Amino acid sequence: MDIKKLHYITENQSKFVNAQTFFTPHGITLIQTKLDTYEIQNSDFIVIAQSKVKQAWEQLKEPLFINDACWIIPSLNGFPGPYMKYINKWFTPQDFINLMRGKTDRTIILRDTIVYIDEQGSQTFTNNHHGIILENIYPGEYKNPSDVVVSLSKSGKSLAEELANKNFFLEGEDIVWNNFIDWLLKNRI
Repeated sequence: MDIKKLHYITENQSKFVNAQTFFTPHGITLIQTKLDTYEIQNSDFIVIAQSKVKQAWEQLKEPLFINDACWIIPSLNGFPGPYMKYINKWFTPQDFINLMRGKTDRTIILRDTIVYIDEQGSQTFTNNHHGIILENIYPGEYKNPSDVVVSLSKSGKSLAEELANKNFFLEGEDIVWNNFIDWLLKNRI
């Protein structure tokens, strides 16, 4: 199999543009493809991602992948897991702070996942980004309530504060992409 084009199933233009930076140097053309898939209810994020990629495969029948993430707070037994999208709709920044009251471990993990599928089967790649839930709310603008209380950088700045700096790059973001591309180059190209 010689893959020169690959469908990235996403509606998010900025995620697509970011992904292109990893594939272009290898001569792989990404195609942004929007498909209707439903998210099954499951507490295991990998099961959800694999379900989405199988649904996309059934519709397209061409090599494709999805990229998604979940949040894990170890001191809260893995909460919110795959439910962060909903939690960000329901919670305020103060709700996140309140959840951590009395917790000495303020670790939060962003698990970045790529699931690829073609006629030979699927392959899953993950990488964890470790951070902390801050003790104080960053007073700036934000897209999601978690953005002003979560830090994934060594600087200890919130995501909102880092994103205000247009040059922000999530340290280690390239790991999951490079692992995926290395696997593609060895096994599919």
